[in-house]
Amino acid sequence: MLSGIYRHLFKSNLHPLDPPAAWRIARGSKSPQWFSRVLSDLKIRTAIDLRRRESSDAYQGEIDFESLGVEYHNVHLRSSRLPRPEALALFLDLLSDSPRPLLLYCKRGKDKTGFGSALYRHYQLGHDLESSWMELRRIPYGHRIRGHEGPHDFRSLIEREKPVDLRRWVEDEYPEHFQAITGEELTLR
Repeated sequence: MLSGIYRHLFKSNLHPLDPPAAWRIARGSKSPQWFSRVLSDLKIRTAIDLRRRESSDAYQGEIDFESLGVEYHNVHLRSSRLPRPEALALFLDLLSDSPRPLLLYCKRGKDKTGFGSALYRHYQLGHDLESSWMELRRIPYGHRIRGHEGPHDFRSLIEREKPVDLRRWVEDEYPEHFQAITGEELTLR
């Protein structure tokens, strides 16, 4: 019931992340025209779609990002489990190197987008983990931990490991932790 009220009140889940440099939003089932207007209104230069490839705007092909002057990237930053090292490394590179303003988004704008937003605050803005992970709150964003433990497991891991340079640690040490914890094979980048 609470999530229904939430969706009614905050249909797009649009929130400033670091205005005017960064925003977060829910892509949802809104029309491509609606989303194109949002991109134009916010003067977005980089859109980072955090959904799986088969759910992404690139796969759907309904939005002409190029004609909007938007650099589009699809990086599946999963929230159900620890993020894959190659996706996390690419995401951090995009946060560092992409033209601003940028927009982070997924379907509902709460779990993957919350995780990406927390990483943005911590990695780009230098905020501590506690304040960065506020991007994963139930109110106003709608995040629920159950079923989306990945961001919280990742936070616990970096709290334990205390990397001095998060990007370097993700590339050099995280793959070994990831494989030991998940048992998943790594993909070469």
